[in-house]
Amino acid sequence: MPSERKMAQRTRWSGQVSIAKEVVSSIASIAAHEVEGVSKLKGTAADGLAALLNSEKRRGVAAQLTEDQTIRIRLKAVIRYGYPIYEVAKKVQAKVKQEIEGMTGLRVSAVDIYVQELDTSETKPSPKEEPS
Repeated sequence: MPSERKMAQRTRWSGQVSIAKEVVSSIASIAAHEVEGVSKLKGTAADGLAALLNSEKRRGVAAQLTEDQTIRIRLKAVIRYGYPIYEVAKKVQAKVKQEIEGMTGLRVSAVDIYVQELDTSETKPSPKEEPS
């Protein structure tokens, strides 16, 4: 048995690994939703139609392979009212980049955030509204 284990360790495997854009888009979507202040990702009506016709697009998220073999992500986000938009967007960029690179090994060149609207249905309580 020990000789079989040594042989297995010396064996080099070759082949190709392909990761679909849908997988990258799903990772980006999940990562974005984990950031506090993000209400949802929102695509346009055209995004919805494109998702029906072309499975490469997720509603509110698009992944693109660039010429230099890196990934560029575009997210259309709805931010909860009361959260600092710029800070939430920066956190989403960092989280999406970290998760995609960590899970796929691909390099993310950019994460573009387009804030589509504010969600006022659940507002963040201000300090004076919080119970004492």
